[in-house]
This record gives sequence, C-alpha cells and structure tokens, in this order.
Amino acid sequence: MSYNDLSESTLTPQERRQEASRIVDRIQDCLNQMTPGERRFVESMGCDFAPVSVKQLFWLRDLSEKY
Repeated sequence: MSYNDLSESTLTPQERRQEASRIVDRIQDCLNQMTPGERRFVESMGCDFAPVSVKQLFWLRDLSEKY
C-alpha cells in the first residue's frame, strides 16, 4: 500500500463523507478478499451519516488501490 501524508487534507467533513461513501460502494464486492480487520473497517464506514477522519479516508483510498 502507498503512504499518505495524514497532515493535510483540503476536503471538508462533508466531502470526506461523500468520498468515503463512493469508495465503500466501489469496493463492496471485494469484502471476501479482505482481511478481517479491513472488512470490519469498510463495513463500519458504510454508515452515511458518521463523520470520516482524514486518516480513515486515506485508509479507504489505500484499500481502494489494493482491491
């Protein structure tokens, strides 16, 4: 997986939530290929109203690249 600098993000909280939802939708079919920890994380990010931190968004981006 690639390294993402967690110190900067120009996205608003709403934009982070929207991007996270798009990524979760895109990788939903890969859940059976993921480790149990990755799977739990992706499933927990499927909630459309919960806030998404920069770190969570970058982990989702990494998972999207991996799968």
